[in-house]
Amino acid sequence: MSNPGFTYRIRAILIAALTWELVFWALTGTLLYLLGFIDNGTVQRMGFRHPDTFWLLLLLIPLTGIYLFNLQSTNRIAESTSVRLRQLVLSPVSSRLSFIRFFLYRNAFTFLIFALAQPVFGTKKVSGTIESMEIVICLDISNSMNTRDISRELSRLEIAKRAIIQLVNNLHGEKIGVALFAGNAFVQLPLTSDYSAAKLFVSDITTDMISVQGTNIKSALSVSKSMFSEQKCSKAIILVTDGENHEEDPAPVLTELKESGVVLSVLGIGTTSGGPVPQNPDRPELGYKTSPTGGTVVSRVNPPLIRKLAATGKGTAIISDSEFPDMRELLTQINQMKRSKLRDLQFDMKENRFRIPLFLGLLFWCLYLFMNKEIYFRKK
Repeated sequence: MSNPGFTYRIRAILIAALTWELVFWALTGTLLYLLGFIDNGTVQRMGFRHPDTFWLLLLLIPLTGIYLFNLQSTNRIAESTSVRLRQLVLSPVSSRLSFIRFFLYRNAFTFLIFALAQPVFGTKKVSGTIESMEIVICLDISNSMNTRDISRELSRLEIAKRAIIQLVNNLHGEKIGVALFAGNAFVQLPLTSDYSAAKLFVSDITTDMISVQGTNIKSALSVSKSMFSEQKCSKAIILVTDGENHEEDPAPVLTELKESGVVLSVLGIGTTSGGPVPQNPDRPELGYKTSPTGGTVVSRVNPPLIRKLAATGKGTAIISDSEFPDMRELLTQINQMKRSKLRDLQFDMKENRFRIPLFLGLLFWCLYLFMNKEIYFRKK
């Protein structure tokens, strides 16, 4: 493609462009086959993180068309002027230099698209961490939780279940279990990552699920502690109760929790003024429980015990007399515990090779800019 003067040899340029496309994609296909992207039975296969990016290569068609159209326009101008005017006004052109500039521009564009697709091949050892946490929600279902001192329509238990579901909705990856207690305690839901199942179990809780009445916090904490796995991760118990402890002193279990690194937080539900305990939680109009002396039993939330339990357990104490308990403080504590307890991991990860096509793309682009600069100063 020698310089014929003031017009481009478009036919020769087109043949050269098509030839290069055939050569380029033949070489690319061979390389992809050798690396295993095109299945050749290799164990480690090449891949691309964003293969849809290759659709951008279709832009090569209009780019080539625009390039050839500009060359044709230049030829028309040159052919429509006289020889003398052409020599005075127009600058000589070179088909070879024009093709080389297009060659550089086209390669820069193509390799940058390959870089955007992010080719991956081979593996490398990567060190990482994973946030892990286990939470047991221990819910009081003693008769006193049927008291409607916060709302006429909702019992303490119903408000407590609302708070638990709100908490579960804001968890991200933590395992959660549910234990219930009154006079004794049992596991309702073992540790799971299935939040939908957890919410379903919580919504079905009623105070008649335990026949032995009372508020045995010691038993509740002991059962909750037994639910944790042997995995090294953050562990927390969230005790949801009105704070009326009628059984044994929970101090020994609190010591065990402290030694095991289990954090105990307490959500107290109820008012200090309290309210009567209904005989039938579904029909409070049937009357309220009475003491042996004949007086109406009034249940009140116990803030001192709630704060003492949380302080001993190194956790958060929340006392709520709202129909919609504010769980933000508990969620903040959970997030802080997740960040402070990380587990080291070693795993193989596919090596991202985008730097290779990125380097080639930038190299061709710099050569393209350099050639344009050289041509500009040569014309000057």
